[in-house]
Amino acid sequence: MTENTDDLSDSKSTTNILNFLKNSFSIYTAFVLFIFALSLYIRTVLPYDAVFRGGIIGFAADDAVFHMRLVENLLENFPNKIWFEVFTLYPNGQIFHFGPLWTYMIAITSLILGAGSPSLELTRTIGAYFPGIFGALVVFPVYFIGKGVFDRRVGLLSAFIVAIMPGQFLSRSVMGFTDHHVGEVFFSTLFLMFFIMAIRSVKGKDISLADIQNKNLNKLKLPGVISIFAGIAFGLYMLQWSSGVFFGGIVAIFIILQYIIDHMQGRSVEGLCFVSVMTFLAAFPLVLFFFDPRNSFTSYKYSYLHILITAGSAVFFLLLGLLSIKMREKNIDKIYFPVTIAGIYALGLIIAKLFVPSVFSSFQSFFTIFQAHTGGALTIAEAQPPTHQMIFGYASYPNNFGGSYPGIFEFVSTYYIALLAMVAIGALLIFRKWEPEKAMFLIWCFTMFALTTGQNRWFYYYSVNVALLSAFIGIGILDIAGLKDISSRFRNQVSTPRSLQEFLTSDLTRHILSALVVAIVIMVVFLPNFNVASRSTAGGTIGSDYYQWHESLTWMRYNTPDPGLDFDAIYDRPPAGETFQYPDTAYGVMSWWDYGHVITYFAHRIPNANPFQAGIGGGTNHAPGASTFFTAQSEEAADEVLWNLGVNDKPGSRYIVSNAYMAYAILDIMGVWDGHDGGDYRTWAVISGQEQPIFKQYWYTSMEGRLHIFDGDGLKHYRLVHESQANPNTRGGREEKRCKALYNMLYNGNLQMEDTGYVKIFEFVDGATITGKAPEGTVIKISNSIMTNQGRLFTYTQTATVENGAYSFVVPYSTLGPILDETNFDTRPIGPYTITAGDVSKTVDVAEQDVLDGGTVTINLE
Repeated sequence: MTENTDDLSDSKSTTNILNFLKNSFSIYTAFVLFIFALSLYIRTVLPYDAVFRGGIIGFAADDAVFHMRLVENLLENFPNKIWFEVFTLYPNGQIFHFGPLWTYMIAITSLILGAGSPSLELTRTIGAYFPGIFGALVVFPVYFIGKGVFDRRVGLLSAFIVAIMPGQFLSRSVMGFTDHHVGEVFFSTLFLMFFIMAIRSVKGKDISLADIQNKNLNKLKLPGVISIFAGIAFGLYMLQWSSGVFFGGIVAIFIILQYIIDHMQGRSVEGLCFVSVMTFLAAFPLVLFFFDPRNSFTSYKYSYLHILITAGSAVFFLLLGLLSIKMREKNIDKIYFPVTIAGIYALGLIIAKLFVPSVFSSFQSFFTIFQAHTGGALTIAEAQPPTHQMIFGYASYPNNFGGSYPGIFEFVSTYYIALLAMVAIGALLIFRKWEPEKAMFLIWCFTMFALTTGQNRWFYYYSVNVALLSAFIGIGILDIAGLKDISSRFRNQVSTPRSLQEFLTSDLTRHILSALVVAIVIMVVFLPNFNVASRSTAGGTIGSDYYQWHESLTWMRYNTPDPGLDFDAIYDRPPAGETFQYPDTAYGVMSWWDYGHVITYFAHRIPNANPFQAGIGGGTNHAPGASTFFTAQSEEAADEVLWNLGVNDKPGSRYIVSNAYMAYAILDIMGVWDGHDGGDYRTWAVISGQEQPIFKQYWYTSMEGRLHIFDGDGLKHYRLVHESQANPNTRGGREEKRCKALYNMLYNGNLQMEDTGYVKIFEFVDGATITGKAPEGTVIKISNSIMTNQGRLFTYTQTATVENGAYSFVVPYSTLGPILDETNFDTRPIGPYTITAGDVSKTVDVAEQDVLDGGTVTINLE
C-alpha cells in the first residue's frame, strides 16, 4: 500500500513539473530571474574579495573615484551638488559634464539605507555595488526587446548572452566600476524597450486626430502610458550622460523614415505621431530641470540642444503628422511629403550656418563623439578604432562580444553572427514584410555598430545589440533543427509521465539531432563566454597599482599644506570668460592626466590635469601642461612650464606625482601628446625571438625620466619627499630593472638594479643656494645620501667648476628636517651635505626655510 502511495506521489510530482514546463509564462519568468541572478553573481560575488580588501573599498581608477567624490559631496550638501569643481584643473577649475542621475541615485540610496545619516563606509559600499546591480538589471530590457521584436525565446537567449558576454560591457558593469557607463547602457536600452513597445501598441490600430481631440482613452491610454514611460527613460538616460541626447537622433531617423513609408503607402501616420510627440514631450521636463542657458548649444552640458531635441522634436513630429494629414486630405502628390522634409532639413542647416553660426558649430562639434581621434587623443585606449585583438582579445581569449574558440573558429564569434543577423533582418524587411519595430531595432543596431568603427568605447553599448542579434540567429538555427516543432508537440502531447516517455521515444533520432544542435549552440555561445567572464571579473576592476596610489595620496593629504579650500563645499561657477580665483594658499599637483581624479579624491588636492583630457597641453604649439612638463628635455624647460601655468606670482604646481607606468611604459605617448614622434623615445628590436622595446636617449633625459628613473639626482628645484612600496607585478613596475639595465649598457650608466617606489611624490622648491670661495678652475662636488620612507638609500650629487674664485650650487633638500605647516617629508638626507674640492672636504647643513625661500648658505673651500 505504501509503495502505491509513493508511486502516486511521484506521478503527481512529475505531472506538476510537466505542467510547469508547459506554462510558458512560468518557465520564462523563472529563466529570466535565474539569468538575472547569474549576471549579479558574476558582477558582484566573484569580484567581492578584490574590491573589499586591506580595509579599503576599491574603485576603478579615473572616473569611478570622481563619481564617489560627487556622491560624498552631495551628501554633505543635499540636495545641492557640484556643477563647478575647484579641486581639479588648477589654476582654472572646471565645469564638468557628468550627468546628475548616477550621483543622486547612489546618494539617495545611501540616505535611505543609512536612515538619513549614512556612514562613509556604507556610502562607498553602496557605490561599489551599484554598477554590478545595474549591469544585472540590463537583462530585463534586453529580454523584453528580444520578445517584442522577435519572440520570447529570442528575448531569453539574448538576456543569457548579455549576462555572460565578456568585454567592455562586462568590465564596466562589475562591482567597483562606479562609472556612469553601465547606467548609460541600462537607460538607453530601457528607452528603446519602451519605445518599441509604444510602436507595437499602435500597430494595426486606427488612431486618428479625432481620437486625440476627443480624448478617446480606449485607444490612447495604453500607447500614451507606454510612450510616457519611453520619454521618462529617455530623459533619465540624458541625465545619466548629457551627450545621450544623440539617442533622440537615432529614434528620429526611424520616425521620419516610418512617416515617409506610411505616407507613401497611404497609411495614417497619426498613431506614430501620437507616440513620438508623447515620448519627446515626456523627456522634456527632466532635462529642463537641469538646463542652464550659460551652456549655450552643447551636448556636453544641459543646454539649448537638449531643449531642441526634446520639446523641439515633439513640435516637429506633430507638424509633420499634421502635414501628412493635410496632404492626404487634399490629394497632394505623395512624393512632395519626403521632398518637403528634405527641404525643411536643408533650410534649417542653411539658416543655422548663415544666421546662427554658433548653433551650426555646435551641431558639427557634437558629431566628434562618433569620430576616430588623431594625434595624442588617439593614444586614449577607449578612443582608438577597433582592432582584431580588441574584438577577439589577447592570448586566444575573446575580449569583446565573446565567441567560441581561437583560430579558424573565430567566424562563429557573436561579433560576426551579429553582422549576419543585421543583413538577414534587413533582407526580411525589404523582401518579405516591413515591420516598424524591426526597422527601429535595425536602425539602432546599425548605428551602434557604425559608432564602434570610429571608437572602440562604443563596444559597451553595442554588446546589447550583439546579444540580441546573436540570439535571433541562434533561435533561427534551433528552429531549422526542429526545436520549435518539438516544443510545440511537447506542449500538446505531454501531460503525464507515460505520455512523456512516449514522446521521447516516438522520434528518437530527431530528438538526438536537436539535442546535438542545442549542445553546439551552448559550446559556441555559453561555455567560452562564461569561462572568460568568470576569470575577468574574479580580479575585479581595481588596478594592480591601486593600493600604491591610495597610500601615497593619503600621505599627501595629511602631510602637505592645506590648499585653503573646503573640500566639502560647493563653489559658484565663475562668469563666462573668467577663471576661478584661487586663494594664495592654493597650489597645483602635476601628474599625468590619467591620475587627476585620484589626486582629487584621495589627496584632496588640485591636479593640473585630469581624465577629462584637460590640462594635457602640448600639441604643435607645445602649450604648457602635463605633456610639455614630463617630456621637457631640461630642468629649465620644465620649470618654465610650471611658471607659465602659475598665478598669484607662484608656479602652477608645487608637487609632482609620478608612477612607474609613466616612467617605464608611456613616455612616448606623452611625447605624442606634445607633438613629437613616438619613435623619438624608443624603438623595437627582436631579442631572443621576441620583440622588445629599446629606450632612446630622449626617454632618459626627459623630465619624467630624470625624476622617476634617476630619483631627481642633480636637479636643483625638485626633491623626492615620499615614495610608495615597489610594485614589480604591474605594467611599468615590471619594466623598471630592464629599463635601467638598458641605460647602463647603452649609455654607460650606473643605475642600481632595484625596484623602487611605484608612486613617487616630488616637491618643486626654490632651493637653497650654497656658495663660497674656492681655487679657480677647481671642480667642486656636492653630495648627500637620501633615505626614503621605504628604507631605500640613494645618492644626490651635483658638480660645478669654480669661476672667478667662487662656486655656487642650488640644492632642494634640507638637512635639518621639516617645519610646521609645510611639507612633512619622510624622505630626507641622513646627514649634512658633503662638499669636496680636490683634497678639501667640508660638510654643511641646510635649513628648510632656506630651501623654501631660496636662502643662501656660505661655506668657503680655500
